[in-house]
Amino acid sequence: MDELFELNRSIAEHWLGKLDREQEDYLSLKPVCVGELPHSAPELAQMLAASKKAHAQALQVLALNRRYLSFARLAGKDAAAGKLEMLIKLGISLEQAQLLGNLTNDEVALLALAWQGPIVQFAMRPFVEGAAMPLSVAKHHAAASIATPAE
Repeated sequence: MDELFELNRSIAEHWLGKLDREQEDYLSLKPVCVGELPHSAPELAQMLAASKKAHAQALQVLALNRRYLSFARLAGKDAAAGKLEMLIKLGISLEQAQLLGNLTNDEVALLALAWQGPIVQFAMRPFVEGAAMPLSVAKHHAAASIATPAE
């Protein structure tokens, strides 16, 4: 099977679902692409330029989301086994832990990809304030964070 046929199959199946025998046979007779590119070269160039700007950030966010969700999934599995320490460290509820603990690798990836932006928030003010403290004080500030919710 040639590349044009495979491309045409992908395009047709995107809109029609699994092709039946007659559709497959017809597709094998098509000497041209069944798809049409309706965008002009300037439109494509503009989208490419915008994508380049957003791409690096999107990959970083995806990696962050996957890392967090994978870690939270382990915390959920720990919680299911009666080990609740990670729930406290992550600041998640038992209900969140139960859902996260049951995610598959594919579901973690899907959720990380589908989320618009970072799935976690960062308590920047207390972090910056704590980091600016002398180390002897900062260690107490950091330890106290277990008793205070993130902002």
